[in-house]
Amino acid sequence: MPYHVQFPGFGWEFDINPIAFSIGDYKVYWYGIIIACGLLLAVLYAWKSAPRYKVDGSKLVNCVFAGMITGIIGARLYFCFFKWDYYGQNPIEILYINNGGLAIYGGIIGALLGGLTVAKIQKMEIMPVLDIAMVGFLIGQGIGRWGNFMNQEAYGSPTDLPWRMMSEGTDNIGVHPCFFYESMWCLLGFVLLHFYGKYKQKYSGQIFFMYLVWYGFERTVVEGLRTDSLYLPFQIFGADIRVSQVLSAVIFITGIVFLIINRKKEDSFYADYRRKKVSAQVKEEVKRQTLELKETHKITPGLAVVIVGDDPASRVYVNNKKKACEFVGFKSEEYALPAETTQEELLNLVETLNNKKDINGILVQLPLPKHLDDKAVIEAISPLKDVDAFHAVNVGKIMLGEYDFLPCTPAGVMEMLHSYNIEVSGKNCVVIGRSNIVGKPMAMLLLHENGTVTICHSRTKNLAEICSQADILVAAVGRPKFVTADMVKEGAVVIDVGMDRDENGKLCGDVDFENVKDKCSFITPVPGGVGPMTISTLMKNTLKACKIQNNI
Repeated sequence: MPYHVQFPGFGWEFDINPIAFSIGDYKVYWYGIIIACGLLLAVLYAWKSAPRYKVDGSKLVNCVFAGMITGIIGARLYFCFFKWDYYGQNPIEILYINNGGLAIYGGIIGALLGGLTVAKIQKMEIMPVLDIAMVGFLIGQGIGRWGNFMNQEAYGSPTDLPWRMMSEGTDNIGVHPCFFYESMWCLLGFVLLHFYGKYKQKYSGQIFFMYLVWYGFERTVVEGLRTDSLYLPFQIFGADIRVSQVLSAVIFITGIVFLIINRKKEDSFYADYRRKKVSAQVKEEVKRQTLELKETHKITPGLAVVIVGDDPASRVYVNNKKKACEFVGFKSEEYALPAETTQEELLNLVETLNNKKDINGILVQLPLPKHLDDKAVIEAISPLKDVDAFHAVNVGKIMLGEYDFLPCTPAGVMEMLHSYNIEVSGKNCVVIGRSNIVGKPMAMLLLHENGTVTICHSRTKNLAEICSQADILVAAVGRPKFVTADMVKEGAVVIDVGMDRDENGKLCGDVDFENVKDKCSFITPVPGGVGPMTISTLMKNTLKACKIQNNI
């Protein structure tokens, strides 16, 4: 039957019909259509989110569809269980879903049991699946509650509040629109958990635990307003007990407990994903500004990279820089010279590049073959084209805090700290390493942000003791797994700039990652940590060099 719905506090009134359309004698209800739309959006979200969690999208969809089937079954059985006085006498009516209703918690339990069973069969990691599923649930729940509105159900107790709702379904009494409370809460939760998972998530399962807290709190409150709650078949201290309210409170508390237990946990995958996102955002901004330069000033930034010899690591770095140039729209020139190149030949090439107007940045890949003087080569690069910021002029400007360019790796570290909202001011900062490329400029950048900085090196006495007092520890010593757990303060931020190989030839950093990570509030892995930020900063420097040289 149609309902005449009123919101008298706002002066709104309109008619709604729970039946969308009919096919012969078969009636199609808005409730089913809206629920289906919510489920479809949840499936699309899961599919879209799968790569971010390194989850096979096809396998995930299998879990989702299995969960849908078992969720409907669970929702119906849950409802019927607490109405067993009736359904025990009329068991065939358990099959009539449109008669009586479904219970959301039964649906969630059923969906989890079915979906996770399929996940286990497919040998999937469970916690990432739960993280995705919970955000998808919020979409489905947020939209699905409007099906309750079309049926004029799931409302609350009488109220005089301005947003009260009344219709034939409420006996024309103003009531709490509980469907609306829950819909808005779920949709807000979807937005918050989605962006938290995208930019802040620290470990697998964190979103699941946050969902328990978010949804459990809301249902504990809203269920107390409902007039159609399912009750336990017995009383406690003479009072009727709402099943969903008790369950919601348990879920809320459980979520809090697990969040507290795992408060210091961090999986390298999630941190690494966010670092790549930060790096990607920097490159996207460079790309945008480069396009603007081309359209407004008809100028394309140019970067020349010089590599001498066939060092495999150097070749990888150069290739990555070339790809980054292509992405942001730079002109890229590579000069691959043989290992036997003389000092004079290399200096002549640098001079030629200094005079090329379409080249704004010059990078000579280090290390150079032993017979070449890298200091002389760096000093030969024009300070305005020194996008590595190694030239003495640029180093001096960094010391004064009046720089045009920053060394790429230290600047990338600072960009990362900013993106994670890691405060430097007033913190005890320790840098292990005193190289001109990383150690010294890193210390200067931390000092410029009001950190209290200590530089350690091979001759530092009581090194472990000094490091163990650091709030922020930067390892740039070039020795594999040099920083051990006893050198790290509980809750410290650890930045690993090293790129080494362990006894098995596997890439590793200066930090013994596996043994140190559990003590840290934040730690960068190797590989995949600082590296992406270094290349992004190089792109920023080249763009800035182009603007300076063209007075833009």
